Parts: sequence; C-alpha cells; structure tokens
Amino acid sequence: MRRHAIRSLALLAAVAAVAAVAVLPAVAAAQDPSPAEILGRMEKTLNGFTDQFMSATMTIIDVDGSKKSYDFTTHQKGDKMRLVRFTSGENKGLATLVEERNRVYVYLPGMKKVRRVAAHGMNQSFGGSDFSNDDMAAVSWVAWYDATLLKADDSHYHLNCTPKAGYDSAYSKAIVKVNRKTFHQDGIEYYNKAGEKVKTFENGSPKEFAGGLRNSLVVVTDSRSGHKTRLDIHEFKANQGLPDSMFTQRELEWGR
Repeated sequence: MRRHAIRSLALLAAVAAVAAVAVLPAVAAAQDPSPAEILGRMEKTLNGFTDQFMSATMTIIDVDGSKKSYDFTTHQKGDKMRLVRFTSGENKGLATLVEERNRVYVYLPGMKKVRRVAAHGMNQSFGGSDFSNDDMAAVSWVAWYDATLLKADDSHYHLNCTPKAGYDSAYSKAIVKVNRKTFHQDGIEYYNKAGEKVKTFENGSPKEFAGGLRNSLVVVTDSRSGHKTRLDIHEFKANQGLPDSMFTQRELEWGR
C-alpha cells in the first residue's frame, strides 16, 4: 500500500513538472510588452520630459574620408517643438525651428532671413548632413508610426514601423532596434517607397548625463553612397523649464 502511494506521488510530481514546462513559455510570452507598448516605452526614453537640451558635435564624413565638424545645440519642448542652432564652423548661425512636423522654419545667417521649409524641401539634407529636414522634424514615433514585432532576441526588440495614415513620409518603413533592458533606440534602418534601404542609424555609447542615461553616439550612413554623419553628444539636460517663447520665429531670428 505504501509502495502504491509512493508511485502515485511520483506520478503526480512528474505530471506537475510536465505541466509547469508547458505553462512557463506562455507566461513568459505574456510578460513581453506589445509592439505598441515597446514603441511607447522607447518614446518615453526619448521624449519623456517636459523639455530637454543637448549640445553635440556633428561630423560629416564624405566618401573620400574628408571631414567637416560643427558644434550645435538642440532645445526641445514636449514631442513637437524643437530648436536647433549651429554654433561653429561654416554653418555657424544657421538655425532650424520645428513648431510641429509640418511647420518648419530655417534662419539663413547669410541672408539674415527666416524661411519656411516647403513640403518638397523636407527630404533635403539638413546642414549638409545625412539627416533630412524631415528627420529633424519628426520628433514623435508614437504620433507618426504604427509598429509590429519582427523578432525579439536576448538583447533587443526589432520593430517594423510604418507611417500612419496621413503621414506623408519619404520612407515606406523603418526597422527599429529597441534595447530590451533600457528601451533605448539602438538602431534604425530606413527604406524608401521602392523597398530599398536608404539610411541607417547606429546609436550607442550610453552615458549618464544630468538628464539621465542616453546614447552619446549616433552614426548615420547613407546606404547607397556610404556618406556618413556622426553625432557626439557632450551634454544633455532635462526639465529645465524652457519657455514657449523660445520656440518662435522671432526667437529663431533674434535669439542668435
């Protein structure tokens, strides 16, 4: 009788172990955030501040290896308004104001004039770099892209992001690599409407700034020509109480 009971207990334990193995993957999968949640958490690491300030050096690397470097600052408020101002080199004085994605202005120091960037000019280079004017204006991912999960590995989620209806983007999709641990944006591949990869972003060298942990290095490569732009971020601050008056055409012209 006792031997019977031991066998029954062993059988129950074996069944329980098999059941546990069967249940565990389902539980683990349930713990993974949805693609929309991943995109939202990535957005929070990028824009989850009342405002932010960054100083950086932009180095433009031509296909022959020649380089030009410019220092610039970026002030941003929320996930729409952004002011970028070059402070050195031949671009010194050049500034761009993003009031919202479809309303972008540039200050041209040689002409001492503010000009609105026309729709056809949004795909043009920003300051001779591999960033386009549209790249600089599209501040929010959640507002402009829908995401599906391509794959997940031990270190990253890989999202397929397609423009929302009404967002007239030059890109048909962006494949975004999101760090599983920090939800930082560690890389992007952009594809044009013909399905060709046209641009890559590689983000890395995370650093603790006054405003929190941020990637301090961004390398943008034109996939067709090999032309590159490197950003080295020196300073980052958040929640400084920047006034709305900073993000106006008047400030763009006179705040230089």
